[in-house]
Amino acid sequence: MAQDIRKKAVQALDATTFVIIVAAIVVVINVILALPSTPSMRVDLTEDKLYTLSDASKAMVGGLEEPLEIKFFVSENLQYPDHNLEQRVRDLLDEYRVHSGGKFSFEVIHPKDNESAATDEAEGAEAEGAVAEAEGAVDEPKAEDKAEEGPKGFGIQKIPVGVRGEDEVALRMVYKGMALVFGDKLEVINELKGTDNLEYEISKRIKTLITPEAARHKVGFITGFGGPSDQPQFIQSIGEGFKQIYGDLITARPINLKEKQKVDDDIDAIVILNPDQMFNDNARYAIDQFLMRGKGVAWLQTGLAPNPQMPMLPMRQPVITGLEGLFETYGLRLNKDLVLDRQSNIVSLILTDRGLAQISNPSMPVFTDINQESVVTKDIPTLSFPISSSITVLPSVLENKELTVTELVKSDKGAVRRANANSVDYDALLKPDPTEEPGPFVMAASVQGSMSSHFSDKQKPASTPSSNPVDALPPDYQTLKKSTAGARIIVVGNGDFMFPNQQTGYGRQYSGLGALFLLNMVDWLVQDEALVAIRSKGVPRVLKGITADDHITYQAANVVGVPVVFVLIGLLFFFLRRQRQRTIKL
Repeated sequence: MAQDIRKKAVQALDATTFVIIVAAIVVVINVILALPSTPSMRVDLTEDKLYTLSDASKAMVGGLEEPLEIKFFVSENLQYPDHNLEQRVRDLLDEYRVHSGGKFSFEVIHPKDNESAATDEAEGAEAEGAVAEAEGAVDEPKAEDKAEEGPKGFGIQKIPVGVRGEDEVALRMVYKGMALVFGDKLEVINELKGTDNLEYEISKRIKTLITPEAARHKVGFITGFGGPSDQPQFIQSIGEGFKQIYGDLITARPINLKEKQKVDDDIDAIVILNPDQMFNDNARYAIDQFLMRGKGVAWLQTGLAPNPQMPMLPMRQPVITGLEGLFETYGLRLNKDLVLDRQSNIVSLILTDRGLAQISNPSMPVFTDINQESVVTKDIPTLSFPISSSITVLPSVLENKELTVTELVKSDKGAVRRANANSVDYDALLKPDPTEEPGPFVMAASVQGSMSSHFSDKQKPASTPSSNPVDALPPDYQTLKKSTAGARIIVVGNGDFMFPNQQTGYGRQYSGLGALFLLNMVDWLVQDEALVAIRSKGVPRVLKGITADDHITYQAANVVGVPVVFVLIGLLFFFLRRQRQRTIKL
């Protein structure tokens, strides 16, 4: 009896000691977490680490040479999807602060968003002036222009949001803006959204503040030889898109090479997007010498185009640009073929004898073999290039130790290609052809390093008359025969992957991934890759199709596997309980 009492007393003492130790550990941990120098201890279980600060962002704030101050103006009690916006921003800014070495500070302010109409009217003139100052601050920001008393002093305006109550839907004017002050510079985010990639929006502004104007980049879209770049509305939209994505870090502008013999010196990279006319010698020479100066060039080309006279017919004709031989010199050949995939493709709307019908379109293959080691394609899960051609990486470039060759996108093994295809008629493409070659194929590739000039053994083309003498090369200009090690090229066997086309089934999901591919490409070409990994966070995943065998496997796992797992867990707890009972009896 005494032995049982002694055993129970020991067990009670052990339990009490255990509780005290656990409580002490919890108190110590909470004290440590409460220290200002301790980062927020949260576990990020998202696939893209959406709530974890990227290395690029850590490097930005870690290298600050003077204090950066952030003021986040946010109204209280916001509804979905902004209901947790304040907490997300607080957590994110706290991580910036921890990694800044004391050079980063922030303040969350709750301004009133229910001022009377008379107050709004009285402040209208002041707000307009503040907006003008803030807009001017993007180009020549000055911190002394800001007002300390509220969001309107920074040019931050109210945003209308819908509010749903129990019996009504109303409109509420709220604040969701942020001001970043760095010395005499100011960057303003007028609206942050709960669905935004918040880290990208903030890091982009930080990078703009710390990057001197001379170090910012310009990308030229080649015009003069047809294609979308010759359309003024495209140049305008691409410029607005770059402004939205990059701010002032990278800007886009047209470069007309119809008569030029030189790409402007302040351009860091050029994009040749789906031209449909022959490039003259002067244009080819301008591209070649631009590359030889250590710059970046992207050629995105759909090799088959509809007949301009009958664009609705399935007949296609090859596009001859004169750039084929130029890029073969650098080691990449754009083939005159059509890549098909009858297993992995996009479902399209096709006009049949019975009207519109949804069909699996082999001329719109889906690619899942994406190079995750390259910054150009990292974190992009899948791509689709409608009506695309393959790329051949020539042996000469593979054997050159001065060059780095990367196969960015490859087709699946089930893909085939047809040489000299002249139609995209669905019935014709659905039937295998004896001339087809089996895949996989390279669909996009890049080369980096010291390349040889296409004109190294050729005479320089004669200058053409130009209205601007700056556009022409000086008479004594010597052809650059070898590029610096920084030269970069990308060739993609399609130039339509960033344009949605609902009629063919190429929707915004795939074109959005294509646009991300283009942006990553631009960053790589201008050799500024800091924001790529941040921008790729939260990229939508496209569900891959599964085979019939996989379907049976998954179905069996759900029907049989789940109950078996629960039975095993039950047996484990049963044996643990039995073992515990035996221990107590002893």
